[in-house]
Amino acid sequence: MNVILKRIFVLVAVCAYSGAGGHQLFAETVGQKEAKSMAQKFFNESVNYVTPPVSYVYNGKDLTTQRLFTPFYVFNSPRGGFVIVSAENKAFPILAYSLSGKFDKNGMTPMVKSILSDFARDIEMIRYDSRIPSDAIEQWSTYPEVVFDMLKNPDNDDYYAASLDDKEAFWMVRRYATEFDFETGKPEEYGLESTSAVSSISVAETPRVIPNGAGHFSISMPDTIRRVIVYDISGSMVGNKTYRGTNVAHVDLAAHPNGFYIALIVDENGACHGVKLYR
Repeated sequence: MNVILKRIFVLVAVCAYSGAGGHQLFAETVGQKEAKSMAQKFFNESVNYVTPPVSYVYNGKDLTTQRLFTPFYVFNSPRGGFVIVSAENKAFPILAYSLSGKFDKNGMTPMVKSILSDFARDIEMIRYDSRIPSDAIEQWSTYPEVVFDMLKNPDNDDYYAASLDDKEAFWMVRRYATEFDFETGKPEEYGLESTSAVSSISVAETPRVIPNGAGHFSISMPDTIRRVIVYDISGSMVGNKTYRGTNVAHVDLAAHPNGFYIALIVDENGACHGVKLYR
């Protein structure tokens, strides 16, 4: 597909996205079956023939707020290697890959877990972002070309090589899971020259929740609050509010039915904090 046709296709997709209310059309999560098909095509393209079926080994759900969402899928290839496919089509499709070895969810180093936690956070955030991810839309709609360029183009700056097991194994990691910046600074890259893993994963300080009655809550943080997203236990968003210059957020669930809700608080440093609310 030439550049002009590709851009026309993306423009049509963006128009359809806008006409359908934006979030509803492109915020659908990618199913495991579709992701597995994409992983299979990835490995087939890597050797130019049909490879043995890939196996699903991990979904990163334990890295998300209250373990509510699946941010990505990891598939191992029997001939060696693994690929991580996004479970959200508002993010880029291929988050990381290796053409050798295998992914072991029980053997993740702190460094690997840190990188995947960043991916999970950004995918969780973009799921409720109203902006149109035109670059991601293009990559999903031209997936075969994206894979070809990823594997055959040594100058692809979208990925960098990182240590996988603190030894000689490495994987290729996408610099950003999404095209929108949910960080205040540039993401850290853990290159091959780095022999020491991150010693620990920082855990955000627990927010303080004060029920004010009748479905009203105050949430206080040690850091300035930038945004609060509230969704019910099924994952449907029921609130989305930005803040400036305050470390106290007010959540109003008075118009919503009784039950559990999850509030995702984003502080000024881009860190996410999750709390459970009961209406």
